[in-house]
Amino acid sequence: MNGLKAKNEYAINQQQMNKVLLLLVVLSIAQSVFVKRSNDPTKAVFTQLEAMEEHELGKKLLDTIALQLNNKAPLSDIAKMLQQLRENLILNQQEADQKHAQDEVDCETEIYQYNRRIDYASAEITDSTTEIATLTSKVEQLAQDVENKKIQLDILNEQETQLTEQRANDADDFIKFEHETENVIEAIEVIFTKLSSIQPDQEVVQILTQLNQIGSSNPILALMQVASTFSKDQLNNVLNKLSEVSASLEQSLHDARQSEIQAQLDYERLMVEIESQRESLSSAREDSERQLKDNEQALDLQKKRKEDATDELNAATAGKEQKEGECEGWRTQYASDTEHRQQEISIIRQIEEILATKLKNVKVYLLERSSA
Repeated sequence: MNGLKAKNEYAINQQQMNKVLLLLVVLSIAQSVFVKRSNDPTKAVFTQLEAMEEHELGKKLLDTIALQLNNKAPLSDIAKMLQQLRENLILNQQEADQKHAQDEVDCETEIYQYNRRIDYASAEITDSTTEIATLTSKVEQLAQDVENKKIQLDILNEQETQLTEQRANDADDFIKFEHETENVIEAIEVIFTKLSSIQPDQEVVQILTQLNQIGSSNPILALMQVASTFSKDQLNNVLNKLSEVSASLEQSLHDARQSEIQAQLDYERLMVEIESQRESLSSAREDSERQLKDNEQALDLQKKRKEDATDELNAATAGKEQKEGECEGWRTQYASDTEHRQQEISIIRQIEEILATKLKNVKVYLLERSSA
């Protein structure tokens, strides 16, 4: 029983050993193949050529080389073609570099000009804004000054009208006073003359009859009737009083005439003063109106200046932004073209190097490529 068990264990161990040996053989073969492929120089060339296939120019070049090799073209022709293509790309890059440099100069110049325009327009806006504020204040002051002088002229005209009306009324009152006073003085003279003719011892009937002829309403008749009863002393006293009244009236009339003359002279003097003030105010108002007009025109010019400067600022700012965008587009395109061109030059150099050193491998690759 124990012998059978030992025999079975030996058989199992033998099977496991065989599996291990088989695994080692497989690993050894795999490692041998891996080492062989890793050290295969053809593999590296094929990898390079396959990478070139992914680029449009690389694919076209390999197509062209394959065609020329099939046509038995000399290798020198292929090399010359690659050289010319590479030199053309280098020349194109040089031209692109020159154009890019000139573009940068143009961008810098134009942006500098835009900045100058922006600075000038900004300065114009600032200066015109200050001028507008100053001129607006002047216009308001001058407009108020013109209005004030107009009011003063209206006041002068009103004063002139009032004084003229007052002078006319005073003149009418004087004429009326003069006329009435002269009539009173004349009446007193008549009374004085009549009373002087009364003789206390004489018949009064004759005198009263003469006075009665003047009219029943004549106050002198009543006075004569009363005076006829006076004594001589009383009559003389009345006559003296009449003389005093007459002299007083004449003095009053004289004074009134002098006052009227002076009033007329004062009026004329006031009229001259008013006219002088009117001329002065009118001249000052006209001067203020001229200044107002000049400042209003200057204000309009400054507003137009600010408007033009604002338009220029907006135009220059927009132009600068557009130019900066355009220049940035050029830079982006230049960088992209340069990178693409450098890739193409690198591909050509790789193909030239491979053709110069590993032509056989290239032929094998192209053969397999055409048959794939």
